[in-house]
Amino acid sequence: MDPLLHSLFRPLQVNGSDLSTYYIEQKPSAALKAYVACYWESGPANRVVAGNLAASYEDTALLSLPQEETMERVLPDGCTDILLEYDPVNKRQELSYCGTFTQPFVSARQAGSETRIFAVRFFPGGAHYFHGMPTHLFTGGNYRLEDIWPESIGIIGERIMEAQNFNERVRIMDKYLNQLLLRQRTNDCDLMKNLLHRIFVSDGSVGVKELAECEAISERQLNRKFGQWIGISPKKFSEVVRFQSVLYSIQSGGGLDWTELALKHSFFDQAHLIRDFRRFYGDSPLIAAKDLRKLSDFYNTRPEVSAILKI
Repeated sequence: MDPLLHSLFRPLQVNGSDLSTYYIEQKPSAALKAYVACYWESGPANRVVAGNLAASYEDTALLSLPQEETMERVLPDGCTDILLEYDPVNKRQELSYCGTFTQPFVSARQAGSETRIFAVRFFPGGAHYFHGMPTHLFTGGNYRLEDIWPESIGIIGERIMEAQNFNERVRIMDKYLNQLLLRQRTNDCDLMKNLLHRIFVSDGSVGVKELAECEAISERQLNRKFGQWIGISPKKFSEVVRFQSVLYSIQSGGGLDWTELALKHSFFDQAHLIRDFRRFYGDSPLIAAKDLRKLSDFYNTRPEVSAILKI
């Protein structure tokens, strides 16, 4: 993969809208920028407030929040993730690998839970360099990392759980991935770089037939490459990219003219835009606009937050 592709595709998640939880990101080291979109973490907001700051919110209004289950919408973005779910109080951890998914789902957190999630979000195609397996094998699922990863990662999980802060966890995982990258033998794929570039610059509106013709390959070969590297078909991936492009337009703010937005993103009309958007968001563009306005500036616009995935 090429790190320059990141400037063309910045997938969004609706994180940080619930004041009872925190969400933070950090960019990878230079050697990993072609493969890793960001490291991220979420957890109870009364425990950790920023990458290198452990603190309590005892003097804030957060303590008056009602104790109930919190729900967060998770959106298709073409990425895959390593997830380390850990409880630093009870010393429990679970490592998993989440494949590409094409439908939104809800992540729930029980009130009072000390569980946090530290994760690696791989840029589309990036994880294949590390696990070396066809990415479609993991599509739509969440798998025990120990069962599929090419090298034991359990000891890394233990070190991450014992780390004092987010920055330290990032350093541990970044060092591990750098070492693993040097030992892997997965060849680079110029074809996939070209294909992703064409999809990104078109905001997902380029057709499969046109993609195949531009790269002088068959549609069958095109589908095989996407199954190997991305995990879903080029058609479905392009639809996810277009959805993310619409979401980014909504997130950018300003007056929203839905007809104009539909034409900008190559939909037939407003109804087509709304129907397609609902498939990936689970609700209308209007609801998405309201959700995005709720995002906490504190958690999502701090200087240290990754510029790759601007939320």
